[in-house]
Amino acid sequence: MSSEQARELRQRGIAAAKAGQNDLARQLLQQSIRFEPNNEAAWIWLASVAQDRRERLFCFQKLLEINPQNETALKALRAMGITPEQLRGQITPEEPPQQPAKSPAVSKRITPMQSAAQPQQSQQPSPSSAPPQQVMTPGVPVPDAQRVAEAQQKVDEILRQYRLSSEKVENLQWTRKAKGRAGERDSLVLRLYVIGGIIGVLLVVGIIGTFVVLNNPRLRGIVFAPTWTPTYTPSVTPTNTPGFTPTPSPTPRLTVTPSPTVLPNIQRGDINAPPAPTRIYPPVNNRLISDSVALINQNAYAVALPTLEAERALTENSFNPAPYYYVALALLGADNTTRALRVIEEAENRLNERPNEGFKPLVDLGYAQVYLRLAENAFKTREATDAVNYLDQVQLRAESAIAGDPRMADAYVILAKNYELRSNYDDALDILNRGLENPELASDVNLIVERGEVYFEQDEIDLAAQEAFLALYVDPTVEQAYQLQIKIALAKDDPGLAVIYAQNYLFFYPGSIAGYKLLGDARVAEGNIDLALAAYDQALAAEEPTPDTVDVLVARANLYTQQRRYDQARLDLTRAFNLSDDPAIQALRMQAAYMAGNLGVAQEDADSLLGTGVLPDSEVQLLQARILIDEASPQDTQSFTQALTLIDTATGDIPDDLVPIANEYRARILYATGQFDDALLGIDSALAAAETGSRRFLRGEILEALEQPEAAKREYEWVLTWGEIYAYPFLPDVRDKLEAIAASTDDQ
Repeated sequence: MSSEQARELRQRGIAAAKAGQNDLARQLLQQSIRFEPNNEAAWIWLASVAQDRRERLFCFQKLLEINPQNETALKALRAMGITPEQLRGQITPEEPPQQPAKSPAVSKRITPMQSAAQPQQSQQPSPSSAPPQQVMTPGVPVPDAQRVAEAQQKVDEILRQYRLSSEKVENLQWTRKAKGRAGERDSLVLRLYVIGGIIGVLLVVGIIGTFVVLNNPRLRGIVFAPTWTPTYTPSVTPTNTPGFTPTPSPTPRLTVTPSPTVLPNIQRGDINAPPAPTRIYPPVNNRLISDSVALINQNAYAVALPTLEAERALTENSFNPAPYYYVALALLGADNTTRALRVIEEAENRLNERPNEGFKPLVDLGYAQVYLRLAENAFKTREATDAVNYLDQVQLRAESAIAGDPRMADAYVILAKNYELRSNYDDALDILNRGLENPELASDVNLIVERGEVYFEQDEIDLAAQEAFLALYVDPTVEQAYQLQIKIALAKDDPGLAVIYAQNYLFFYPGSIAGYKLLGDARVAEGNIDLALAAYDQALAAEEPTPDTVDVLVARANLYTQQRRYDQARLDLTRAFNLSDDPAIQALRMQAAYMAGNLGVAQEDADSLLGTGVLPDSEVQLLQARILIDEASPQDTQSFTQALTLIDTATGDIPDDLVPIANEYRARILYATGQFDDALLGIDSALAAAETGSRRFLRGEILEALEQPEAAKREYEWVLTWGEIYAYPFLPDVRDKLEAIAASTDDQ
């Protein structure tokens, strides 16, 4: 009964320790130890929640008394710089402090761990420090009787004097004071003098300051210049859209994405001019199209498309490329590149209907943006040849757009991205500087932020930070600048600053999926996993997915994997793969599905990833072999043979960290096929790299097959001990094998 009670207390203590309830865990584990003082797992967990170094050392001493070869205690002592020989001196109870000759003896102090784990023997008072007839309680000092009597007499005298004084006070009569207190009038006069002096000084300073400001034009500009405060229009409200539109078009919450033009003023030294948003270029006079552009900037592509399609239909008799261009942008945002390319091709075919020198640059810009997206997608699917061909088209069309109209800022940005994908960062900086040299684009925040991105890619972190700061000075609502600031803070290993930047970002863009994703990344860098998951959950609360949704799902899946919540990681990766069709995400799902025990999904992913180059084929083959072994029955020699062939094929190319896993699974095959000596060599090689419960269990099975029951018993006991901490799924099998060994020993 006591053993079951100890086990229950120990399990509750371990659960409390995992939940961070150290005090409760300590109490439960101490109670468990009273029933089973030699349980190593209880002492290990008690050491993990010890209040101080002294308690922790005491736990390690007990562990070594129980098992001098306890690896956990030895490793912990080595980390603390203590040898087992020094341990006894480290936790020897302190000597009792020396007391005056008249004071009785004081017992040794008892630490909380000593009182919980072992009784402390009482210390007998010495004859020289206390009368023989007086029995002293260990650890409780007893005052001398004569001193107590003297103190009592003094207390009685104090009480008698107090009673006499209180009787005299009762005969007094009190009356109200007729005049003010002594010195009160002088104090009031002094206060008035001080107040008058302060007022006089402030008047003199104000007069002098006014004179200086009025006679200094620079100061006058600073004091009286108007300030710019960003304001917002009311939230999105559905309103009926006049014209041939199939669906209502909501009024956008923000006006067109701003790019204030204040840099020329900064260069002239006039810092007082308020920033002014850059107009849409080329200009759009149609209110419906401009509202739709604002919706595109808010990632509301599905809302903007019906209105833009209706406006494109209205150009049947009078061609205008603007609706075509913005329809293509909305389709790109919805990741429909094929249809976006068809729309731009249709616009190019209609250029001759209405000759205009401003039409072709806009069509070329649309082509450049579509081809850039196609190139990015080709790189993701590792279609390098197609990606390079698309980039050639990007460069051709973007340069044509700039030649036709040098004021197109987006053309410079797209051309710079083309160079970045080719890793030609110097050329990217040159084209961006070329755009910023244009007086009409000198303060374009899109060019400034993109230049910061190029600096960031070149690890010029300080220069990138300057560009982000400049962009936010020009316009404190530039979304890309906030994102760049957060990436810079994370690159500088300053997660606290990254959190602040992310919160600033969300202040201007509440509900932004990208903002919450970056906040989650900053929380991960802080080590605050719970807040990171909360940020990712908030990002995924949006009804409609965006391109950032995939990144959030992958980030949350990585956290779930760290927490061994493999099935939840698999679900997130499945959703991300369905949205992106990215084979790299499929490779992550394959690993998560295998760890979650969903071998069917893992096998399907492995089959489809072979030959894609996303993962080396050797890694995929090793996983396929593991799946075969995990699913095979002991009599399924065909599966074991096939798995061994896969492992032998993969062994030469797998990374070093996967070699122990390959050795472990090879040992499992050899054990299943009766090759016990070779199996023992294989599992020993795996254990030399890292000890795990599964490897110890397999070694015990091999030793038992080699008729070495005592050695096998030690392996099973190792697994059982650590089973108190780690929930091994094969613990019932371990107990059965130990009982079988014990029964066979009794029979002999």
